[in-house]
Amino acid sequence: MKHAKKTIAECAKIIPGVQEQKSLDDDIQIYNALLPVQLSEEGIIGEYGKIRRVLSDEIACLQKGDVVIKRLNPDCAVVFEDNIQVLPSGNLFVIRPNKEFLDSYYLAFILSCSQTLAQISQRSGISTKVSAVTGSQLGGCEIPLPELPVQKKLGMFWRKASLRNALLTKLILENKHLLQVITAKLYN
Repeated sequence: MKHAKKTIAECAKIIPGVQEQKSLDDDIQIYNALLPVQLSEEGIIGEYGKIRRVLSDEIACLQKGDVVIKRLNPDCAVVFEDNIQVLPSGNLFVIRPNKEFLDSYYLAFILSCSQTLAQISQRSGISTKVSAVTGSQLGGCEIPLPELPVQKKLGMFWRKASLRNALLTKLILENKHLLQVITAKLYN
């Protein structure tokens, strides 16, 4: 089934993460920061980091529904779901979909596909071990754009599949730990 295609820049706003300010300006405050290490296929993991910044109008805090990817070696996409003030750190890109025709979870699903990540990496024209993505490469990536109801269904399917995968991974780790404990008791 063929669907219309658009570039990410045509249907979303791409916002680079913010760098920490090193100056001793009196207006600097400490904010929660989303760090690249926190992004995984299971979503956002661990505690937020901290970043020192002076907030201005052009520095955007994360909003519910924003899609976040790593700038270096992007390997997954995460939908931000919290209702707290968090800044994206400098090695992240925030993609804020136009909700009239692009669903956040669908976009995260599409960005998590190896085909899409390969397309973004190929746009750089450089083959290295560290893949650094730019905003223009990300924005120029073409994605299939089915009707919004179809996007929502696909996005929810992807989200539920991701949650199931995370749960299965947790259960496997618990089983391994349980077997290690049993084995250790047998040898003691």
